[in-house]
This record gives sequence, C-alpha cells and structure tokens, in this order.
Amino acid sequence: MEFNKKIFNVKTLLNLVAIIVTVSMFLKSVIDVDRSYDSWWYHLPFAARIWGIVPAISYAFQDFVEARYDGFPLLAQFLQGLFWVVFQRVQAANLVSFLSLIIYICFLKYYFKVPLYLSAIALLAVPMIQIHATSCYVDLPANVCLSILILMTYLIYTQRGFLTKRNLFVIFLAATGTANIKMQLIPVVLLILCFVGFKLIWLGFKEIKARRMPSKSLLTIVPAIFLAALLIFATPMKNIVFYGNPFYPLRIEIMGIVLNHKELLYQDSPDYLKNASRPQRWVYSVLEINSAPWSIDQGSKNPSQHRMGGFFGAYVIFNILLFSYICYRYRSRETLVAAILVIIMSLVAAFIPQSHELRYYMFWMISLVSLNLYLVCHLERSPKNLKWLDTKNLGIICVLFLTLVIFQIRKPSAVKPSFYTFEKHLERHVDFKLVNKISPAEEVCIISITPNDFLYASKFHPQLNYSYSVKATDSESECGVRKAIKPAYRPWL
Repeated sequence: MEFNKKIFNVKTLLNLVAIIVTVSMFLKSVIDVDRSYDSWWYHLPFAARIWGIVPAISYAFQDFVEARYDGFPLLAQFLQGLFWVVFQRVQAANLVSFLSLIIYICFLKYYFKVPLYLSAIALLAVPMIQIHATSCYVDLPANVCLSILILMTYLIYTQRGFLTKRNLFVIFLAATGTANIKMQLIPVVLLILCFVGFKLIWLGFKEIKARRMPSKSLLTIVPAIFLAALLIFATPMKNIVFYGNPFYPLRIEIMGIVLNHKELLYQDSPDYLKNASRPQRWVYSVLEINSAPWSIDQGSKNPSQHRMGGFFGAYVIFNILLFSYICYRYRSRETLVAAILVIIMSLVAAFIPQSHELRYYMFWMISLVSLNLYLVCHLERSPKNLKWLDTKNLGIICVLFLTLVIFQIRKPSAVKPSFYTFEKHLERHVDFKLVNKISPAEEVCIISITPNDFLYASKFHPQLNYSYSVKATDSESECGVRKAIKPAYRPWL
C-alpha cells in the first residue's frame, strides 16, 4: 500500500510538471510574437496574403520568394492565417505549431495508451521540439504529421485488422498534411505509402483468396488509392501542371534534363564537413558533435558549428540505448517491427538532402521517442515487465533532461512568456520617420532589410489612415518604377 502511494505521488508530480510546462507554453504562444527570422521573411507574409490580411497589392515579396509562394506547400501558412483572422492577433499563428504537438500527444494516448504527461515531458525534452512548439516555423507540424504516418504504418504491421476505414482516413490525413506543409518530406511520404499500399493490396488479395471478399473489390481499392494519391500529392501535381517541375522553384535534374526552376537546392553545412557524406553529417549532428547552441534553426556565427545539432546528444544516446535494450530483452513482433522501422527510418534520415539540418527531419527523433514510450508502457502492462522499467522511472529521467533543456535555452525562453508584443516588435524593427514620409497610394521599394521589410506594409501602420504599396528586394535594379528607399537595418534578435 505504501509503495503504491509513492508511485501515485510520483505520477501526480509528473502530471503537475507536464501541466505547468504545457500551460506556460500555451500562454507564450498566444502572448509572445515569434521573433524568428523565417517567420517574418515568408511564413507570416504567406499566411497574410492567403487570407487577404496583407494582399499582394499592399506588399510584394522578393522575386525568388514570390516563386516560393507559387510552388511551396502552403497548408501550414493557410492555418496560420486562419488563426490570425479568427483571433485578430498575429500571435495566434503560433498555435498551429503548438496545437500540432498537442494533437500528437493525444494521438499517442489514443493509439498507444501512453499517458499524456509522459508524452509531453519526453517530447519537450528534445530542444528543437520545445523551441518550435511556440513558433511560426512549419517544421514541427509537418514532422508531427509524418510521425503519425510512420507510427500508423507500424501498427499496420503489428496489429491484425488495423486497416479499418477510420484508420485509413487518419493515414490519409497524416500523409496529406505532411506533403502539403513541407516539400523536403514529400519523398519520405511516398516511401511510407508504398509500405501502406503494399499491405493494403496484399490483404485484399488474401481476402479474395479466402473468398471473404469478391474480386471486384480490387476495382474499387486501386482507384481509391489513386484518388487519395492525387489529393496527398496535390502540391507537386500542381507544380508539374503549371511549372513542369514537382519541386518548383527548386532546381531538379532528371536524366540530365534540368527542370524549370528559380533557385538552386539549398546547401549549407559546417566548413569541416563540406566534403563529408550525408550520413556522416547526420551522425555528427544527431550526436551533437561540435554542434551549435540550441536555437530554432541551429544557426551559428561559428562556421564549424553552423546548422548542427538540436536533438540533445545525450538524450539521443539515452533513447537509442533504451530502445536497443528493450528490443534485445523482449523478443516479440512489436520489437522486431520497431527495430526494422528504426533502421529504415535512420537510413532515410541519413541519406536525405541536408540531413544534418535536423529541424527539417524531426520525425526521426519524434518517432524514436514515441516507440520507446509505447514499448515501455506496453511492457509495463505485460507479465514480462521489469519492476525498474516503467512509466514512473522513465518519466523521472525525462524530467531531468527536460529541466536541463529549459535552463539551457535562453533569449528567449521557449516555455515562459516574455510579453514581447507586436507593438514592441514594430518599435524595434521599423523606422517610423521613414514610414511617415510615404505618401498615400505611393509605390515604394525597400532594399536589403530582410525580414524587416514586411513590417513596413501599410496594414501595420493604421495611424496613417491610408494605404500604399511596398516591395521587398535585395537589389535596386528590381524596383522598376517604384521609389527606392533603404532604411538602416536593425538587428533581428
């Protein structure tokens, strides 16, 4: 009785920690304006244009950013704009990332019976997840969708009768969300759906052979898969039709033919790893060998650390060791499929372009942590469980990692509101004397102050009581007939 009481007290404390951290992050999401560079460079401008908050006539992107608006998946920005319109606050756009994490935690509870507090603590102990959860970057929502897709595929191969209409719909939503939020993840979605499609067709043939399903059913299954694929890959399909390149505006070469494009594939890595293979860069980054201080994009002024790390190397090692121990100690279908899944997932993550930039590919860490949570919870409920390997002890360890991450991330804190309002953001980055000199309906061209240029749109200066047009550019030659102005650049952070 006394032992059970202690467990109850520990789990109550873990629940309290999870609630405090999660509520604090929710408040940060709705109070603080995201200060991140890319958020104001194109995520929020895209959201604002989609919903007419700041239309194209009021603010024009840089030419190559305009091409990104035409070709990039925009589902996340659509949702950000929706929240912005509904709540009439730009801060509300942060909720897309925050709610994606909440949805994922609920997904683990529903499908894997992982306690909510344990999922929250274990996932937020990953620095990059914690930082992105209160930002307008779209990496977390995309990788949450992909992680759901990965884990649903895992359940397909471990549970009989899992391919119900409801679960297929969840798989469809997860795949659609991923492919229409993050372009880099589209090939990964295609690979995973091959495994899903194979299982679906194989089960169909099996049912037909056993005469539990008429052969004509295949005539509906195959077209249904084709229609679902069209919706899932709507963005690359649209790009093929309009631009002749599924990954427009990025440069793609197929069999020696260079497709229509506006920019080269992004390449950015530490100096000493320029000639290293993608797997080597990925391993260095995952283990945080000479990594950058934790930040939203792992950018660093030190060229040997630039874009490296973000998963907390010690936490990665802990999860790998825990996963390896469980797979070795308990031989079952669940652990065998999990081991195969992690191997395939690691190979994909290691060989994919820009593999060391972990924010693009958070699905690897999210899925690894999730599988550990599931296996520990599953074993705790089985006769084979070890007394020390349970949710209580795992929760305590994750709290220790979470605490280290919270106190290590500074400027600003990822979990505590700093009450950085939009008004403060404008005051910090806008030259109001210059704005006041812009005449009604005037067309101006603001040069080389990215991403501050979006803040000069007339939408954000109601005190003028009139509209004007702004174009962002890095070169005066792109201004055309517009009046060129060049405010003094104000540091972003």
